[in-house]
Amino acid sequence: MVKKSKDDAEKTRQAVLESALDVFSEKGYAKATFDEIAARAGFTKGAVYWYFRNKADLLSALIVEYLQRKRTEILPKLPQGNTLDDLLDYFVIWAGVGKEDIRFAKFNRFVLCQMEWSEVIIDRVDKNLNIIKNFHLEKINKVLLECEKTGILKSGLDLGELQHIILSSYIGLMFSTLSKRHNFDLVEIVRAGLGLLFDGIRK
Repeated sequence: MVKKSKDDAEKTRQAVLESALDVFSEKGYAKATFDEIAARAGFTKGAVYWYFRNKADLLSALIVEYLQRKRTEILPKLPQGNTLDDLLDYFVIWAGVGKEDIRFAKFNRFVLCQMEWSEVIIDRVDKNLNIIKNFHLEKINKVLLECEKTGILKSGLDLGELQHIILSSYIGLMFSTLSKRHNFDLVEIVRAGLGLLFDGIRK
């Protein structure tokens, strides 16, 4: 019985998160209300408050949930090697998921293109955002350290700066594609864009 109650509670929490993504995407974070999110999920507003204290908590949970779930799902497909080619494949796989999974694409479009990122909201959710950003940075860091060790990088590169340039380039390509600023295929533009960047840092 206890297990069933826990399962039901988790299903309710997941339903609230899915409803939140839909309402946030349609109305924007600022205009979305717990009443609308609860109604979309088929629950009372009290049920939403049971799981999340405020919208910032709900947003934070949504970001962590979607990215961690997707990371776990695609982990077996991600390259384990630490070459620049492996890193390119890593981001191409992530881009492919962002293109093919409709809910994940909706999530990415909301977070990158529709979310109103005020300083107050960033402060409230920053801890969880850093947890998510760090797993990409950890992969990039492993690759760059290995490439430096094997001597394939140009001399004089600041690896700390380069990590953030690579991640920012990937996020920028995602943003420009998801915001429909051009008609390039997401996977192909990530492959081409990061490929050019990696070619530029090789000896």
